[in-house]
Amino acid sequence: MSKREKILKILLLIICSALLIMLTGCKAENKEDTKQTETSSQEEQKQEVQAIEIDRTEDFDGDFAVVKNTVNFETTNYIIDKNFKVLFSYKNAEQYKDGYVIIPDENEENKMYVKDCNGNTVFSYDNITDYEEIKLLSDGLMITKKQTDTYNSSLTQTGIYDLKEQKYVLEPDEKYNEMSTEEAGDDMIALDGSRKVFFNMTARKVVEYQERVPRDFKDGYSVDTDLKDNEHYLKVFDMEGNVKYIKSLYDMVENIKEYDNKMLMDAQLRIEREDYRENITGTDVQLFDLEKGTVKSLSDKFIMLNNDPVFTKEGYALIKFSNQGDETYYTVIDKEGNLVFEPQKRNNEASFGAKTNGVPRIIKSENLYEGNYFIVEEDGVSKVIDKDNKEVLVAGDGETFEGITNNAVKVHWEKSGYYDQYYYKDMSGNKINIEITQ
Repeated sequence: MSKREKILKILLLIICSALLIMLTGCKAENKEDTKQTETSSQEEQKQEVQAIEIDRTEDFDGDFAVVKNTVNFETTNYIIDKNFKVLFSYKNAEQYKDGYVIIPDENEENKMYVKDCNGNTVFSYDNITDYEEIKLLSDGLMITKKQTDTYNSSLTQTGIYDLKEQKYVLEPDEKYNEMSTEEAGDDMIALDGSRKVFFNMTARKVVEYQERVPRDFKDGYSVDTDLKDNEHYLKVFDMEGNVKYIKSLYDMVENIKEYDNKMLMDAQLRIEREDYRENITGTDVQLFDLEKGTVKSLSDKFIMLNNDPVFTKEGYALIKFSNQGDETYYTVIDKEGNLVFEPQKRNNEASFGAKTNGVPRIIKSENLYEGNYFIVEEDGVSKVIDKDNKEVLVAGDGETFEGITNNAVKVHWEKSGYYDQYYYKDMSGNKINIEITQ
């Protein structure tokens, strides 16, 4: 072997050894990383998950609900998410709204903290020296009113602050000092007493109307009535400053307070006069689609409505009604007024004194809950029924169904000699634990 070949062989051995060392080192580091990951995972598993008891079940408002637990006359509030997991707990609070809470400092008397649903401080202030007023609104917004004084002047300015973005979305100004501290329904707040200028909280902008908006907004609209050329109209304000008119098929629209999800059903007693007598012969029923600007008569389907139907976001409504002989029925309709199932008899609750019809099913709900469910009672037993009139869930011994929220049933359990209990159940009948990680 030549000298040149020997040198090349030695170099090759050195390079191979170096590579082996490097590979061995990577494996050692990977083993160490694995050990750290396993240790971290074990520590997480050591965190105790505890189910808490609650004083009562509460409805969800958007993504959150606040439930309470009282022990020895001391109440703890728990903000829970849609998975029924505790996000944050607090005892004393000045205000709560839509996942945000204002809590006083335990040591400094005037120090206040605005905390989000996870307990993070997103705003702090002195309620004596910093602001004249702070008011939480929906969707992470907050009204601030600040007074600035010098020896020869005083200036008060009101604005709207975005807690998520950490900035003003309506810069403080004197012209907003008449702003209402109460929201004008869903996602709107009046900026002055005229109710012509609003702040659209969803779009984060000021909206102006040519005329006064007399009623609060619900699901994108505010409704009122109007009379033009002796014709009755439903006046519909949207959240962009526009107004449109929908002509009533009958007299003045009466049921304008009961509507939701862009649908309004109006029912008016049909009264005929004969020989100076007034006889109620039925109900004039009309269905308004606020988004499309249309109206449809349903008077041929329902003689006498017994509830004020409200539509769900999926477009269904529970109808409780009676026929000419005061026999009572129920059904569900869609946004077009079509029957989802053939009307069924219900326990006779007619207001004109009809005799019992012997039907065991009592419709406990006035309207459909989210998810298109309603609650009935048969022979003293609570049941959940879906929009197709199918039985979904039956209450257990001692249970009463008090409502439905976040696709879960609000249950009240009571038995002689025991404390009452309140909890949620899913639609399969499983008890839902409200869990807190400690």
